[in-house]
Amino acid sequence: VRRLQQLLPGVRIWLDVDCVDDIGRLEESVADSATFLVFLSAGYFESCNCRRETYAALATDRPFIAVHEVDCTKGSASLAALRAECSTNCVDVAPPAHPSYSGPEEALAKIFGEPPVVWVRVHAFQLESLKAIALRMLRCTPVYLHHAAILAGGVAVPGQVGPHVFQRLVTIFVCRGNDGALNVAAEVAAAAREGRGLLSKTTCRRSRASTGTSTDTRVSETATVEVREADGALDGGDNRADAVLLLYLTNRIFLDESGAVARLVRRAIDQRIPVALVAEQDPARGGCPFRQCLQQTPQVLQQPPYKLYDALAVPLFTSEEHRKVSLRHILRSMGAVQC
Repeated sequence: VRRLQQLLPGVRIWLDVDCVDDIGRLEESVADSATFLVFLSAGYFESCNCRRETYAALATDRPFIAVHEVDCTKGSASLAALRAECSTNCVDVAPPAHPSYSGPEEALAKIFGEPPVVWVRVHAFQLESLKAIALRMLRCTPVYLHHAAILAGGVAVPGQVGPHVFQRLVTIFVCRGNDGALNVAAEVAAAAREGRGLLSKTTCRRSRASTGTSTDTRVSETATVEVREADGALDGGDNRADAVLLLYLTNRIFLDESGAVARLVRRAIDQRIPVALVAEQDPARGGCPFRQCLQQTPQVLQQPPYKLYDALAVPLFTSEEHRKVSLRHILRSMGAVQC
C-alpha cells in the first residue's frame, strides 16, 4: 500500500486492517472505493470478513484487481488451490451485502476473469508488480476509461530496469545435460538483441538531432551474442575472452548420470570463464528451494577454488513482466550495460 501511494501520489487507498474502527462498516467502505484489490493467499476465502468484502464488491460491481502471492513463506497457494478454496467457501446464501448472490461461479468469474498480478517482493521485481497494479487501477478511473489509448504503452517509473546490451560479441556456453539451459540462453540472447535494436534507434535519433543529418551510427553488428554448447568446446580448450557459462538451477541440477554438468562447470572456472547462475522460480518448470540445489551440488564446487555460489543467482520468473526483468538482470550479470 505504501509503495503504491508513492507511485500514485494523491491516491487514497483503504486498507481494512488500518481503516476500519467498526468492523460492521466493511461493506460501506468497499462501496466507497473505485476498485477492489484482492490479495490472494491461502486462507483468504476461509475468512468471513474477506468474503463479506468480496460480496460487497460484487454487489456494487466494483472492478476487481487480483494479486497473487507467490512466496511460499508468506502463504502462497497455487491458483488452482485458490479457485478450489473459493468454490468451497463462497457458498453463503443471500449474504446481507449481496442478497442476489448467485454462488461461487459469480465470484470466480470476477476474481479470476483476468490473470492475477503476480506479487514478488524482491525490489526490482516488486516494482513491476506495483506497476501492473497501478496500471489496472488507472484503467478503471473515469479519465482513462474514456482515453484508454494513453495507457496503451503501459506505465514507466523511476528506477525500473531497462533493456541491456552487450558492447562486444559474447559467447554464452550451456551444458547439454543442464535441462532447459539452452532455452533460457536463447531468451537471454533475444533480450540482448532487443537492447541492441533499441540502442541503435536511440543513437540514430540523437545523431540526427545534434547534427541535422541522417548519419547511420548504429551499434556494430558484432556487438551481439551467440549461444554454444559447452560440451566439446570447453573440453577442447576453446577459451574465449568474452564467454560466460549459463547454469540453470532447477530440481534436476547436477543429477545428469554422466556428471558432465559438474565437470564442465569446473572446466569453465578453471579457464576463468564466469558462471552466470539462473534460478528457476516456477515449480512447474523445476523451480525448487535453493537448499535443494545446494544439496545436489558436488562438494568440490562449493569449496575453494570453485566456490560456485559466491555469486548470487538471478531468479527467473514466469510472468511476462517479471521474466523481462529477470532476463535483463541475467544480461547484467554477464557484463551487459543498460541502454
